[in-house]
Amino acid sequence: MTSGMSSVAEQLRQAREAQGLSLHDLAELTKIRSDHIEALEASNYDPFPAPVYIRGSVRTCATFLHLDVPAVLAALDAELAQSP
Repeated sequence: MTSGMSSVAEQLRQAREAQGLSLHDLAELTKIRSDHIEALEASNYDPFPAPVYIRGSVRTCATFLHLDVPAVLAALDAELAQSP
């Protein structure tokens, strides 16, 4: 984990909460299952069948939450590279 950079999970959760959106709200907006969004916010990538789905879901959420999408995806790639 690079210093000063919060995890992808934290960035997504903080952005969602800052905009007053519930997990259900974000699920409705993005058409991503709320349990998948919840998993992303917990850095739990087990529910996703492959990394491409994780990236797609994170990209969609980050876009809706007006985050810096390339930076979030770069951080995600770093996290995925560290996981077994």
